[in-house]
Amino acid sequence: MIKVSMRLFQRENGIWYVEFERGKKKSLRTRNKAEAIRLFNKLKREYLAGRLIILKQGQKVLLSEFIKEYLDWCENNRSYEAFKKARFALNDFKDVIGNLYLTSLKKKHLDDYISHLLARGLAKTSVNVYIRTLKSAFSKAVEWEYLRENPFAGYKQLKIQEKPPKFLLPEQIKTVEKVINDPFWLFVFRLLIYTGMRLGEVTRLQWSHIDFERGVIVVEKSKSYKSRVIPIHPVLREELIKRYPTIGKVIGYSPDYIRRRLKRYFEKAGFKDLRIHDLRHTFASLMVMAGVDLKTVQELLGHQDYRTTEIYAHLAPHHLQEAIKKLPI
Repeated sequence: MIKVSMRLFQRENGIWYVEFERGKKKSLRTRNKAEAIRLFNKLKREYLAGRLIILKQGQKVLLSEFIKEYLDWCENNRSYEAFKKARFALNDFKDVIGNLYLTSLKKKHLDDYISHLLARGLAKTSVNVYIRTLKSAFSKAVEWEYLRENPFAGYKQLKIQEKPPKFLLPEQIKTVEKVINDPFWLFVFRLLIYTGMRLGEVTRLQWSHIDFERGVIVVEKSKSYKSRVIPIHPVLREELIKRYPTIGKVIGYSPDYIRRRLKRYFEKAGFKDLRIHDLRHTFASLMVMAGVDLKTVQELLGHQDYRTTEIYAHLAPHHLQEAIKKLPI
């Protein structure tokens, strides 16, 4: 009897796979166990009959098929914001370059797509988000063994003239607070200012994530998919206690709705170019200006890369002065 070295297994995204000898894998593109077993048995018969080619030339996986499977995985394993970016970028990429096989993808396809985005008037910062998103997606295709290598590996982002982060000074924060005539939206504004949380993190925040005994907010699912702890500022603590229920979300609105509501107040206060994300910059900038070291700011913001936090370094010139004073001469 011929021994067949094959096994059936299910990945974390719920999709069933077959693994052949030497670790080669093939997606069965189903979450249904009965269907997976049926397909597995069929593949075993084909394998024995010598009709199955296992990844020697690369699997013939269409871009549309990969996008569906990747987005299923992304929805369950990444933040909602990351999932949304991936969904739009991948589908838009397919619409522009066509529904090609993954093995046909070349850097030229990404060149063409970037040219298309720039022609549409997209800012370079936005285009770079697309580049990072696509590179990340096709790294997963390599991990799943649909590709031998990432076709966009080493693709460089567009060069951008870096600008210092935009933020509010304490007196400007008070100016915005004065025009917010609704106590609830004043609370939302302060929650963003006093925690430095991303908008997506705020909309996912549950009352169960707030530990009044320890005086901290636990951010369970950040952009980097890691949890972190943010101490509760005394002003924010009072706001939270006023509204403290026992269960559910702290803010029951979508990110887009919150953006629209707060944007009205920003414009009314005379800050028409202010964005929600600038409140996160405000949190970080004011801390650095108060003498908080960048490593601590990095931890509170949940930045994986220290270089991301270094954009606030110029706000702490007194650190340089103190360092010079330590010269032993």
